[in-house]
Amino acid sequence: MAPAGTRYAAPFAEAASLRAAMRSELPAGLADHIDRVVALAESLARRHGLDLARTLLAAQAHDLLRAVPTAELLRRAAAASLDIDAVERAAPVLLHGPLGAHELAARGWLADPLVLDAVRWHTTGHPAYSPEAWAVFVADKVDPHKIDRWPALAAVAELALGSLELAALAYLELNAARARREGWAPHPLAERTRLALRQRLA
Repeated sequence: MAPAGTRYAAPFAEAASLRAAMRSELPAGLADHIDRVVALAESLARRHGLDLARTLLAAQAHDLLRAVPTAELLRRAAAASLDIDAVERAAPVLLHGPLGAHELAARGWLADPLVLDAVRWHTTGHPAYSPEAWAVFVADKVDPHKIDRWPALAAVAELALGSLELAALAYLELNAARARREGWAPHPLAERTRLALRQRLA
């Protein structure tokens, strides 16, 4: 894996070049997931009239660090002076979005704040997300392989055809309900986002 802070000749303006740069850091299964998310995000962006280039860049970038071991995520996050809350410390995989955004900027691969924010919060969502970021968030959640494991996500995919925010809210409600059933704490930002969407869409 590329060391944090390595500089590259970029920033990238299109997803295919970014994919080529990421290739060596992605196990095959993760690369396949990213490819599916890019395809889904492209479909949603076209359907909803979004900025296609930014949507595809964010979709391609979103899981750059998803395969990094949890101890290494914690080490890199501490080295980058990222704030780590109790939920992230208990489940360090949640850091792969914030830390991924940090490293994408530090490497010089991406500079667009909208794209970086889409990567940063793609696990939790964010109350101030752009439509392009919501397209990536939803596409990540409705990867067909995830629907196979959790069929309730099919309803999220259906809602996304009409409204990305309604689809995102449906996912966050499902996630919160699962957390209550299974006795674990959802990320605080996911909860803030869920409540903000509820209020906005009421």
